[in-house]
Amino acid sequence: MAGSRALFWLASVAFFMQSLDTTMLYVAVPAMAHTLREPVLRMEPVVMAYLVAVVAFTPLNSWLSQRMGERRTCQLALLTFIAGALLCNQATSAVTLALCRCLQGAGGALLLPVLRTQALRATTPEQKLPFLNRMTLLGLLGTLTGPLAGSLLTDALGWRAIFLAPIPLSLLCLWLTGYAIPDGVAPSSRRIPLRSLLLLTAALLLFALLLVAAPKRLLPLPALTLIALAGSGCGWLYLRGDRHAREALLPASLFGIRTFYVGVWGGVLTRLLLASLPVVISLVIQTALGLTPAIAGIIMLLFSAGALLAKLLFEPLVRRAGYRQLLIAATLLAALAVLALGAAIQQRSLPCIGALSGLLGVLTALLHSAESTLACCHLENDACNSGSTILLLSQLLAVMLSMALTFPALRALSHLSPWLHISPFSLLFALLGVGLALSCLLFRHLGHEDGNVLLSPSS
Repeated sequence: MAGSRALFWLASVAFFMQSLDTTMLYVAVPAMAHTLREPVLRMEPVVMAYLVAVVAFTPLNSWLSQRMGERRTCQLALLTFIAGALLCNQATSAVTLALCRCLQGAGGALLLPVLRTQALRATTPEQKLPFLNRMTLLGLLGTLTGPLAGSLLTDALGWRAIFLAPIPLSLLCLWLTGYAIPDGVAPSSRRIPLRSLLLLTAALLLFALLLVAAPKRLLPLPALTLIALAGSGCGWLYLRGDRHAREALLPASLFGIRTFYVGVWGGVLTRLLLASLPVVISLVIQTALGLTPAIAGIIMLLFSAGALLAKLLFEPLVRRAGYRQLLIAATLLAALAVLALGAAIQQRSLPCIGALSGLLGVLTALLHSAESTLACCHLENDACNSGSTILLLSQLLAVMLSMALTFPALRALSHLSPWLHISPFSLLFALLGVGLALSCLLFRHLGHEDGNVLLSPSS
């Protein structure tokens, strides 16, 4: 019991630390650009470097856990994160800052799958739902408080202080690791080959770079083409080798589990359609409506507060409705809310935009909680690490793809806007709403009893 409590607090503090670190950075970008004598728009690699590194290095956690054990992997992740933070604090150029953020991202990539794997192994089926849902509550609190904390630290101590703020939390996590995660290497029949790891890491790194660089044209077309070809080649070699290998790094057999298949692909679809909403809503408020960044910040606060409320509502709702009904109902409501948001933008109604943003915060978080817990509900102990890795990678890539496609889509829709006399933002929300409604077809594959193993009243 003490070990479970320590694991819960370790996971909660780790999620809080990472979300705080990420959101504090966003508000400090102008100050960084001023100190480093770079245009603000040239600072995007600093912002995206962390996410690219998380995508690229996530598969490494399975390989390291097999050889070092999960406690040492977790400790290595935290030490890497701390080292990256200290180096970011001393960075003297945008390039070195981006590289140091990559190091921090590598630490984050190793940390989160290990914690989810431990949560799945250390809890009984009826404990999994509350454990997995509640351990991310502090992470949402970090998202809420990060912008304010980042602003205060930047104003009082300078932007370098934001990289030091998460270090005490990292040290607390290091201390909790000794109590929460058993020492030693867990026995497993699986042995991941190094060749598969290197090919998959290279493919993910190249595709992540492509998703970041292509929409903003950060690199010339020949370089983007070369990255795409190299990434495709590494991906093909990985899949070809993995098909013949005795033990796959990311076993496709997991998709034979219906709850895992629907949870993962449902998460991909909903993130692809919803992940860019906060950015687009903020853009609408500041450009289409001509309001201040402070107003946009308040609307984003409503979105985040809605997500926090959803974490409190999720357990009673899923117990009452079941996974199938909750996912279908929440997806349809989200589709209607997105369509209504497009109409509110067309009518330039700020109160409606604010109310719908809060509602979408609730519905988005409900969907993500349901999809993540559903995907994990039938994973055996040997498959927990691979399943957690696939789940995290699919979510991250869906978010990156959503962000990569949003602005090209807006540019394309802006050409139709004069003909239809409809804002390109409203057209985008109409497409997203239709896409969400169609996503319900995936959730209809679930049986009425799927996921019920997590819904025991004793939990």
